[in-house]
Amino acid sequence: MTAAIPSHKRCPRCRESKPAGAFYQRRNGRLSAWCQECTRRASSEASRRRHANAAELERVRAVDRARQRRHRWLRRQAKGGEAA
Repeated sequence: MTAAIPSHKRCPRCRESKPAGAFYQRRNGRLSAWCQECTRRASSEASRRRHANAAELERVRAVDRARQRRHRWLRRQAKGGEAA
C-alpha cells in the first residue's frame, strides 16, 4: 500500500509550507521531512564541519570504508558466497 503524496507540506526546519515538489521523495515513496533547500543547507554545513576538523574527517572516512567493505561482502554473499 502506497501513501498518498500531499500537495503541500510544512518543513519543520524552516517552518514554511511548500509544495510537494520542494521535498525529496524517499525510497518508500513518502516525502522527506525537510525541504530540499534545508536538506542541502544541512548537508553543506555538515560537510564544512567535517572538513574543518581533520580527526572528524578521518573518522567519517573510516566509517565509510567499513560500510563499503560490508556492502561488498553482502553482494558476494548474494551472488552465491565464497568457497570457505
